[in-house]
Amino acid sequence: MAHQLRAEYGPAGRTGGVVKWHVVRDGNPTEGMCGADIDPDAESKPEHLWGTGLRTCQQCGSLYIHEVPYLRVDQG
Repeated sequence: MAHQLRAEYGPAGRTGGVVKWHVVRDGNPTEGMCGADIDPDAESKPEHLWGTGLRTCQQCGSLYIHEVPYLRVDQG
């Protein structure tokens, strides 16, 4: 299953900046994994940016890490 990050904006909309990022499944890009409604025109980012310092929804993140397997990269 593929995911993406989608922006949630505050009361000022896009001009006020992103309040937090939600993880959405590609098949349902207007609903965060936490159940939040996401604007259909909200900015999106690829899922590999999750955990890189973006302010993400804690509930979405928790659900995401349980859904996506951790692939350990051995460094030799």
